[in-house]
Amino acid sequence: MDNASVHKVDEIKDLIQKTGAKLIYLPPYSPDLNPIELAWNKIKQYLRKQRPRTVEALYQAYAEGLRCISTDNAQSFVNHSMKFAI
Repeated sequence: MDNASVHKVDEIKDLIQKTGAKLIYLPPYSPDLNPIELAWNKIKQYLRKQRPRTVEALYQAYAEGLRCISTDNAQSFVNHSMKFAI
């Protein structure tokens, strides 16, 4: 998990640990280790192409951008990040 302060709140830690997951924080300033950064990049590219001009259009384009991320994309984001983990 990244080091955002909201992720270090005791309530969040407890919720994650109750699922049985092991909580491991990424080193500071390590976007290459965080697959979500690649997803955000894909969404931002989509938004730049759409060029929404209203808040409503922005919300619509954002929702469409989220749907553009396929299961294959997500897997490739994880695989890419794993290359930097070793």
